[in-house]
Amino acid sequence: MFRDKDYLLTHDNLIFNVLGDEHEDGKVTAGLKYAAEKKWIATYAEAVAYLQQSFPDYVDGRILVQEKKIEKHLKPLERTRYLLENERYRSPRLNRAIDLVEVLADHCDVPSSEIGITDSLLWGNGTDDSDIDLVIYGSDAVTRFLSTSSELFQFEDIQPIEPQFIQRPPGVDDYTFGMILSRKHNQGFYCGTRFAIRGVLTDEEILWCPERTEPFQPRERIERELTISNRDDSLLFPVGYDTEEGLSLVSYHIGYEMAFFPGEKVKAAGMRETSGNMERVIIGSTGGSDESICLIPTD
Repeated sequence: MFRDKDYLLTHDNLIFNVLGDEHEDGKVTAGLKYAAEKKWIATYAEAVAYLQQSFPDYVDGRILVQEKKIEKHLKPLERTRYLLENERYRSPRLNRAIDLVEVLADHCDVPSSEIGITDSLLWGNGTDDSDIDLVIYGSDAVTRFLSTSSELFQFEDIQPIEPQFIQRPPGVDDYTFGMILSRKHNQGFYCGTRFAIRGVLTDEEILWCPERTEPFQPRERIERELTISNRDDSLLFPVGYDTEEGLSLVSYHIGYEMAFFPGEKVKAAGMRETSGNMERVIIGSTGGSDESICLIPTD
């Protein structure tokens, strides 16, 4: 299985991060992270353009890594388990990452071996500038974190994230962005080191989806006022929210994690997609523009 936050090292000396859990046969949906041994800091669209020119086999409308091109498949859980068993190989930054793993595992009531370490610490020792990026696996653990995340910040060594480190989703108004900042409990500073936490489903949860029998198909762009009914998928990628109107919100834009609560009303603009009797609105669709979710202020 290729799961969100896994990494792929290819025979072309490129490094990709797996995006989401929906992949074509023999190909993996991904984002470019390193090219020519340098971290890719430009946009996804610019990565598509770069690959189209230099490595066209990785692009088919979007970035897709063919399985035959993968040299190494790096998995966050394997990294954590290795570091737990081999303390002598841990750098100071990796020691700090393991300390935070143990704090988060205790908070989510799961073993430390079930919290993954990803991004640059997945394959390297890190530097004084390296962030700590962790992954919670399984919907039960993710739901527990969502309901208790603010309690992490009662400890002196865990501090809230600063606004300049939060990516603002395109089209979001000042009111909504301010509320997002106040709820961003999956990011912060641990002993002065910036960290981020994301959720990923287990293999069994990914495979079990009885409602959907065919791929989603785009229909038309819509704008709707909707009422949030569930946020259990708001720590996953893509970020998901259920609504009372039965129209799910799914965002590929970074920044909407943990943004909205049940009962809140939002104005959503995006691409309506259907699969059988399932219906959703995509925010950040391929080729889309002016797609956003904005919180409607209460009187």
